[in-house]
Amino acid sequence: MGNIINTAPCRFCGQMVQIDSEEKLTQPQAEEQATMSCTCEQAVEYQKEKQRKEKAMQNVAALFGEAAAPEKRCSEGIVNILKAVVEEIYTGGLAKVTLNLRGGVKASISQNSKGEINVERTETKKQKLTE
Repeated sequence: MGNIINTAPCRFCGQMVQIDSEEKLTQPQAEEQATMSCTCEQAVEYQKEKQRKEKAMQNVAALFGEAAAPEKRCSEGIVNILKAVVEEIYTGGLAKVTLNLRGGVKASISQNSKGEINVERTETKKQKLTE
């Protein structure tokens, strides 16, 4: 079976875009594809924001989740909280969140003035001897 041609408008400027896909897309899927391939100013900004969010999700996985070294992985629940934080920062609900995890590990997620989402892992090793 050949590819199916879908047409949908860009979410921002309304420009109709043809999308070549292997299956029939739903209207929201087609609009998302059209917006991701449109070159209007708002669509390009949307594409950048979406890429930032996806990169931040990858960074959470690399520092705390399935892509991290086995000894550095956190539980799935904590990784889900961190991913929810990325989502909230992306939508503008939060500016910065820091979680203090067990074992002297801190997870910090914030957005800088350029709009980039920073994911940071800080490990504190402390030794103390008393008489």
